[in-house]
Amino acid sequence: MNSISRRLLALLLGALTVAALLAGASTYLKARVEVNELFDYQLLQMALSLRDQKSFEQRPTAASDYEKEDDVTIQVWNSAGALIYVSIHDAPLPRATHAGLQTVIFRNAEWRTFLLTDQGRTIQVSQPFKPRQEMSFIFALRTIMPLFFIFPALALTIWFAVRYTLKPLTKVADGVTRLSPSSLEPLPETNLPAEILPLVQRLNFLFEQLSRAFDIQKRFVADAAHELRTPLTAVKLQVRILERSASEDERIEALERLRLGVDRAARLVGQLLALARVEPEAPPVPLMEVSLNRLAEEIIVEQTRIAAEKGINLGTSADGPVSVVGEPDALRAMISNLVDNAIRYTLPGGTVDVTVRQNELAAIIDVADTGPGIPPEERVRVFDRFYRRQGSDAAGCGLGLAIVKYAVKRHGGTIMLGEAAEGKGLRVIIEIPLHPFNSRHAQGQGSP
Repeated sequence: MNSISRRLLALLLGALTVAALLAGASTYLKARVEVNELFDYQLLQMALSLRDQKSFEQRPTAASDYEKEDDVTIQVWNSAGALIYVSIHDAPLPRATHAGLQTVIFRNAEWRTFLLTDQGRTIQVSQPFKPRQEMSFIFALRTIMPLFFIFPALALTIWFAVRYTLKPLTKVADGVTRLSPSSLEPLPETNLPAEILPLVQRLNFLFEQLSRAFDIQKRFVADAAHELRTPLTAVKLQVRILERSASEDERIEALERLRLGVDRAARLVGQLLALARVEPEAPPVPLMEVSLNRLAEEIIVEQTRIAAEKGINLGTSADGPVSVVGEPDALRAMISNLVDNAIRYTLPGGTVDVTVRQNELAAIIDVADTGPGIPPEERVRVFDRFYRRQGSDAAGCGLGLAIVKYAVKRHGGTIMLGEAAEGKGLRVIIEIPLHPFNSRHAQGQGSP
């Protein structure tokens, strides 16, 4: 499993190991430089101390038991160039080429030598590099040795630190695990690190959207089940009547009622779907530039036959091209339901006028009819879903103005109900902002 804690532990412990190795190498190199300087100074002092010695004993024939290969070797030549003294080795080192410090190769090993010429004698003090390297290594090892003892403690401390640092993330994961589709409670946002807080806020925003979507789905199912029960029961009843009809007239009447019941059920389903699409909690859709005057003309053409059957004069006018940036389907549902309601409630011989205009800030849709109108005390309730006025004979399901209200809210607009000309009928005035509007912020805006 790809674990963040394991990855952090591996990276931190790996970095600590690399740092320890680099520290050891750096310490070794620095110690080597300092040890070389110290031993070079020792060779110099030894050579200077031998300069004032008057005589030297003859060169020994064999090395003593106390002599070692890596000891300092002293060699002395007389003015004639003859070797008159060597401190240790039977096989003497070659004489250096010039005075001072230098490095020579003897028996496949490097030696550091100091050559001094004084009073006709030549004194050479030599030492192999091996003891210098060993001492440099010992110094470096002693420097980094404590790290090897505290390394387990550091590893344990880092492990606890990683676990403690990732604890809020574990709590968030546990909180998400406890959630269910029926209970999408927001995760707590207090006492969270700055790096995790944006993640939790995004999750809470997602949970809020999911909760709204589930609420819309539940409400839609409940509304559909409740409202479809009556028309479907009526359809079943008409089917039984049709089966039992004894005459042609009874069958024709039953078929007509069956058709009306099916039409009502189909209209109800269509209105429910339209309502689900335009509710403020519904997911936003891409915005487009919509010509309201052209949209109104299309809807008038669609409704002309129905208006003509009732003898209603249906018309539209516009001061010029009027366009807004919005959701085409929601705007169409809004205007279509306004015109449909006006036709349904207007008595035969009446008029329905649709006017589209604009001012500096908003597009205005004005729908006026010569119907019975709506009393002021009911102008708020008519926007509730499935609300129908008492004594109304017009066919409908009480969703038209609810769809209009939600469509207006999604566009950040306002809606106002009033009386038409001469105090008769109903006048609906809707204002939609001309600038693009983010429908996700529309909830709670716009007033009926």
